Amino acid sequence: MSPQPIEKITKIYTHLLTLHPESSPDALDQFASYFSPSCKVYLKSMREANDPATDRAAIVSHLREYLKDQVLEQRNVISQSVSEDGEGGVRVFVEMENRYNVHGQILDRFPETLVATFDEEGLVNSFKLYSCRSHIVMLIQTATGEGPYSEAVMK
Repeated sequence: MSPQPIEKITKIYTHLLTLHPESSPDALDQFASYFSPSCKVYLKSMREANDPATDRAAIVSHLREYLKDQVLEQRNVISQSVSEDGEGGVRVFVEMENRYNVHGQILDRFPETLVATFDEEGLVNSFKLYSCRSHIVMLIQTATGEGPYSEAVMK
């Protein structure tokens, strides 16, 4: 498998750091090219467990929606490891504390954990991001007026 799994994840995040709401279709397609054609991708978190992106076109669509609300500004890796996935492949675990810009508000040291697996060609076939998005959702609701929280919670 080439490149190595940790290097592939680093390339994905390096590319994600360059993306913003006005990114070109080519830039978004290039991001999607890191993933297998029949992948399962959860860009926001596993909270969206019933609605993963399952192909490259869906990744681009999910990415466009993601970038409307949040932009990754800095990736901070706390720890990472690679293990066998039980099916002859590898699984990567990455603990991060990332900085996001959410509608102009900075959310620093936001904890996320990524679990990713790869196909035989070294493309990502599973990308699961685990986090509690409550802080992001509250910032989005403050900026847009749309969200799940009551007025009492938002005060």
